[in-house]
Amino acid sequence: MTARRGSRVSALRSEDEEAPVVTLPKPGETVTFAAHIKPLFRSLDRQSMSFAFDLWKYADVNQHAEAILDRLDAGTMPCDGPWFDEQAETVRAWVESGKAE
Repeated sequence: MTARRGSRVSALRSEDEEAPVVTLPKPGETVTFAAHIKPLFRSLDRQSMSFAFDLWKYADVNQHAEAILDRLDAGTMPCDGPWFDEQAETVRAWVESGKAE
């Protein structure tokens, strides 16, 4: 049996870590980094990737967008379990629409 996106609760997440406020784009809305992509990444995600780049910086995520999308599709990012399909599709829509800041 395989896990579905978003079906696991992080064993690494502390109880006092607030879940980010995620606003998925409405149909027809332009997906932007500031409004839709950056909020998808928790501080734990940012910390775990800090050796390579900063998930909260547009320039870094823009540069590595295809690799991030590949990891999301494979279910290997974030480190503690895959996202819900809607979250990964938001990143895909952002990449395919030109990666608005």
